[in-house]
Amino acid sequence: MTRRALGSAKHLLATLFATLGLMLHGCGTAPTVPSRQEAPQEARNPDVARAESLHDSGDFNAAARLYEELAARTPPPLQHQYLLLAAENWMAAGNLEATGRLLKQIGRMTLSPEPAFRRNLLAAELAIHQNRGEEALDLLSAPPADYLPRTLRLRYHLARAEALRLTANALESARELSLADPLLSDDHDARLANQTAILQALSGLSEQVLELFQGPPPDDTFSGWLELARIGKANVQTPQALSKALEEWRLRFPSHPAMPELLEQYQQQATAHFIELNNLAVMLPRSGPYARAAAAVRDGLMAAYYAMPVEERPQLRFYDSSNPGQAWPLLQQAVEEGANVVIGPLDKRAVDQLAHAGEVPVPVLALNRVPLDTNPPTDLYQFALAPEDEAAQIADRAWGDGHATALIFTPTGSWGDRVRESFRQRWENIGGVVVGEGGYPPQENDFSVPIRKLLHLDQSRWRHRQLERLLGEKIGFEPRRRQDADILVLAAKAGKARELWPQFQFFRAGDLPTYTTSRVFSGEPDPKRDIDLEGLRFPDIPWILDKEDHGPLSRQALRTQFPGVMGRYSRLYAMGIDAFNLLPHLLRLRGDPAETYQGATGHLTMDEVHRIHRQLLWARFQNGIPKVLGFTPYIETAIQSEQNPALIENAAPLSPADRPAADDGVR
Repeated sequence: MTRRALGSAKHLLATLFATLGLMLHGCGTAPTVPSRQEAPQEARNPDVARAESLHDSGDFNAAARLYEELAARTPPPLQHQYLLLAAENWMAAGNLEATGRLLKQIGRMTLSPEPAFRRNLLAAELAIHQNRGEEALDLLSAPPADYLPRTLRLRYHLARAEALRLTANALESARELSLADPLLSDDHDARLANQTAILQALSGLSEQVLELFQGPPPDDTFSGWLELARIGKANVQTPQALSKALEEWRLRFPSHPAMPELLEQYQQQATAHFIELNNLAVMLPRSGPYARAAAAVRDGLMAAYYAMPVEERPQLRFYDSSNPGQAWPLLQQAVEEGANVVIGPLDKRAVDQLAHAGEVPVPVLALNRVPLDTNPPTDLYQFALAPEDEAAQIADRAWGDGHATALIFTPTGSWGDRVRESFRQRWENIGGVVVGEGGYPPQENDFSVPIRKLLHLDQSRWRHRQLERLLGEKIGFEPRRRQDADILVLAAKAGKARELWPQFQFFRAGDLPTYTTSRVFSGEPDPKRDIDLEGLRFPDIPWILDKEDHGPLSRQALRTQFPGVMGRYSRLYAMGIDAFNLLPHLLRLRGDPAETYQGATGHLTMDEVHRIHRQLLWARFQNGIPKVLGFTPYIETAIQSEQNPALIENAAPLSPADRPAADDGVR
């Protein structure tokens, strides 16, 4: 089973209903095929029997034409029934124009409850076929009455599931499929396909969301589906561990309707995506400029290694990659000595050499990221604590918080350039506008000149002087910063940020929501010094911010064994932990960008060129201490109003066109 989210516009719930003749297939929505039992019972003439025969044989065009002829010479209410059957057969034949024509005709008629329900259901299926999910949901707002035939109730839930998928609500789409499941109890193949679709829908949600919406009752059916999907995303290291997790799941949900074939399929496909850790080689420098960073990665890796059961640990061998020019020969040596998977190298030059080497003989998880001008080797994966990821998430967070116009202030040099360009690219892609940017020399301490320039305070002073010259007299003056920006993006390390942020506040920008990178936080709370960072928002890895994690690989648990976890290289220990634990999951992540891994360095995904990306936690300095933030206001509002829980995964704020216009004048 491919655990893929219900994401593409061409996707369709792959369910075949043999007894109904209702078929959902791979382009948009399903044509709806009525069953013989839906035909009027009052008029069993030869034409009715022939229409039913044409339908049963799959000649839906001929059946639709004959039902229309019957409707033309039959008075209501049988006329309504024949028109509905004609419209349903036109839909089954894929003739959307004819379906819409008859629906308009039927819409002008007064119908009894069941035909009215069928009309709305068919109209919703037509809207789904035309990718109009919101319209379909409006048509499906009234749930089916219990007295309605099972076939209609089934069609209702499947149609709502597809409409919800079209509106990016995977959670509620899965819930509708779960409600459809008991209606398929007499069709083994259709039920298996439907249950597969439930897991497909849920697999696109993060582990955090799956846990958030899981209800407390252990016998709740939908909670069981959520937990089963979460198992596929959990940090399961081996097929044996996955098997054990599924056994424990069955004990927790003994009456859950998940079919044994589904669980077998689930385990087989998941096992096929595991990389067996038999002989692991680690390429890290022992000397040179990256030696201390490499030592932190190594210690984190070893902590994860010893946390694994003894019988599951691979053979482990370290190779000195201090000379980046020898990365390829060193990899060949490791493979010749039995390595079936490799972690490293760390140096960008070494990673670049492997990226241009053609194909690598075994899976290699490089610990850095390089620009790609060619297709990288199939089995080369790049994992880095890259500032580009943080900059993109600053853009996403600020947009989710309801902002649209930004100022950027970054240090001169390559790191500042990477943050600025990555933020700009993401911000403009999602609809934001950069209204100004500035840079500062990090070796300086007085930043008044570039700050005044960024905030247009000099222009404000010039405007005041022009006004005095015009009036011919002195007038009171208080400089006012520019008003066309609603956020500030400030990139700085902790020490420099303690100097910069008070100066921005002095120049009247303290009320401007300000976002920065994880470098603003040393990793160890220091309220006396960090009080100068009050209000700054920043993303960081869960290993640093999540104080509730007390597992054997938590920061608190490792601090006695590795004192460095509390120091400058603390995040690299988490990187070492994730590098080791990621290895079995590389193929799973590679197979689908919707697949995730919940790691110490964040919520991890993989792009099409096999680069690992991190989704981080968010925090804000309050009283000098980082406080973890919840969801953006747009998401929280949706959750509190119980309108659309899946917005937690797919939230979108107001577009700039929908927001109040900013004042872009200078005073």
